Amino acid sequence: MFDNPFASPGHWYRANLHAHTTNSDGDLPPDDCAECYRRAGYDILALTDHWCVSEVAVRPPDLLIINGAELDGGRSAQGTDYHLVGLNLRTRGKLPRRADAFAQDLVDMIREEGGDAFLAHPCWSGLMASDMLGLAGCFAVEVYNTGCDLEILRGYSTVHWDDLLTLGHNLGAVAVDDGHHHRVDHGLAWTMIRAEELTVEAVLDALRRGRYYASTGPEIRDLTVAEGRLRVTTSPVASIALVSAPTQGGRRFAPEGETITEAEFPLPPARYCRVEIVDHRGKVAWSNPVLLPG
Repeated sequence: MFDNPFASPGHWYRANLHAHTTNSDGDLPPDDCAECYRRAGYDILALTDHWCVSEVAVRPPDLLIINGAELDGGRSAQGTDYHLVGLNLRTRGKLPRRADAFAQDLVDMIREEGGDAFLAHPCWSGLMASDMLGLAGCFAVEVYNTGCDLEILRGYSTVHWDDLLTLGHNLGAVAVDDGHHHRVDHGLAWTMIRAEELTVEAVLDALRRGRYYASTGPEIRDLTVAEGRLRVTTSPVASIALVSAPTQGGRRFAPEGETITEAEFPLPPARYCRVEIVDHRGKVAWSNPVLLPG
């Protein structure tokens, strides 16, 4: 399911895959939101207003716009609330809100629109891994959401992600701003996508293949798996961890006052492992999972 993006052809592109405008509950019109991310050095922006597929009047140079929407309100049989993000939807403008829809209905609606779906901010939504196990058709989960973190400290969903991976539910991880207030929550998280060209088709193909990693700051520069070991190189960081099934994995720390840029780990006897790095500012990057035969 997951290609190694560091062994894949193409270029790295910085993307924010979840953003709001004045067409729902954001504070910038679509064109101004796009310009904000262009100035911040992003290559890709998905406009994902609530139940509305927004467009820009003038597409800024060097910024690929992906049309999308956030479909909130999907419920489970227990009444739990889900938010799903759909990318590259056919419809433009308002979508017909389905107040009584189950979460799977919303994923299916995104797929019927020709789009690709990922699960938004499960920690903020109060979801448990058990709530997500039956949800089919999503390619990723938001491992980090800037807005949810800044507003109520529920931006990290690493535990949800690891629970799902441990239980056999294979999902990638994206980091997003989910920006609503441009002076506060724009430009603080991103997904680095390895695509062969800067087009909607190439970017979505890379996302489906798992050719990306998530970050709030540091860089994963290379990752290889060979001869029973995982090797990773990074930008200067405080720690590099191999995260895996319960009781498995490892972590390497830089000496006090220094940084490290590489680490090597034996592959654990588990179904997956992933890399997580943290710099001295507390900023984090997450690789997609490496699926193991064990």
